[in-house]
Amino acid sequence: MFSKLFCKTVLASSLALPNFKQTTSIAILVAGIGLFGIKSADARNALVQTPDVSQSSSYAIAQLVDANSPIYGSWQLKYSVDGVVHTSVLVMNGYSGVMRTRYFSSNKRQVVDQKIRLKSSPRGLVFLGYNPVYAGTSTRHPTYAADNFLFAIEDDGSFTAFTCDDRRQCSPVDVEEMISQS
Repeated sequence: MFSKLFCKTVLASSLALPNFKQTTSIAILVAGIGLFGIKSADARNALVQTPDVSQSSSYAIAQLVDANSPIYGSWQLKYSVDGVVHTSVLVMNGYSGVMRTRYFSSNKRQVVDQKIRLKSSPRGLVFLGYNPVYAGTSTRHPTYAADNFLFAIEDDGSFTAFTCDDRRQCSPVDVEEMISQS
């Protein structure tokens, strides 16, 4: 189960933020998620690690810290953007991963791949999406906004997941662990 793996894993990453736009998006993500009252999932390490601090003149400061432990596994994520359901498969291999997303747009099914970086914030784990491309290619998708996810284990043991893409479109996320058939 995803929450069991999540509870046993202390997260973050040593990867730097790729650019100002990404930094701004993460600041917005963490500030926006904070409005929903999510509790910190990694507060014990926040004071001992050197944070990457991202800020924008009009948004709160977000802190992302380096990882203590990697994450391995696959999950199906479901969320919506303006009423359009997106179904993604996230595969994490340590501190990075890939995600394939299927959704319906322009009267046809769209499929997008993007890379994922793992970080930890005072509000929980942050999975940063970047470089959305047409599935199976290296051709950048012209309209798809990279996805960013915040996952947290609450102080009562419940699991919370939200996404905010690079266009600040946010949604709750349903998460289901994918079990390997090997």
